[in-house]
Amino acid sequence: MSNDNTPDWATEGPEDFEYRRYRMLSHVSEIKNKLKLGRLWESLQDVDTALDFLYQYDAERYIIEEDTKSTQLIKADWNNIELAYTGSQTDSSKIIDLLIDNAIDAYESLHSEIRENWRIIDQQMTISQAGTKPYFINSGFVLVRTPDNKIHSYSFNNPKINNILDWKAFNLSKISTQNYEKRSLIEHICEIKDKDSEKIIYNVNIKNVVKLDEGPINVIASNIFMQLRKDYGF
Repeated sequence: MSNDNTPDWATEGPEDFEYRRYRMLSHVSEIKNKLKLGRLWESLQDVDTALDFLYQYDAERYIIEEDTKSTQLIKADWNNIELAYTGSQTDSSKIIDLLIDNAIDAYESLHSEIRENWRIIDQQMTISQAGTKPYFINSGFVLVRTPDNKIHSYSFNNPKINNILDWKAFNLSKISTQNYEKRSLIEHICEIKDKDSEKIIYNVNIKNVVKLDEGPINVIASNIFMQLRKDYGF
């Protein structure tokens, strides 16, 4: 099986079940440590990559098993039947076959833990559009207020022009961080609208989160993308 998402533990090192199992569990433990350090987005990417490989491998394994068990009669002498078979597995494939169910369980359990962390952040934010809502989707800005009275400004490109249909490909680019003052924020929004009234501006208030990197900003980006789809139906 050729797959760019193949994890190192599936191919590297001795062709030994216990060794590969140890490497797999070590990878799961490594991702758990990243999650504890708040590296939510990196953890999600690591788990998604591993699960993509495992699901594809499992599906291909099933197809091969159903395809007449990958056997083929290639030589026959009816007086003295001699059979030979094609479709033999490599040692590495046999090991993954033995590991795959446990591996899927381990990564799916970790994925559930990551999603719970994601859900907690998601529930702590509110999103509203600032100023007059443009009629059509456009590029714009996201202004995030955190509990330490900071305003973090981000910009985004028009996802429709760039044919972005997946939130994972939607990016928020950091512009600046400033102290929050209501008057200054209103003036900033008015300034943006005066320059281009078709720009979209979203205000985001988030509770209990001060550091936006490595996770929370990706939750915000996901929600902004979904809000754009809701507001403009692209």
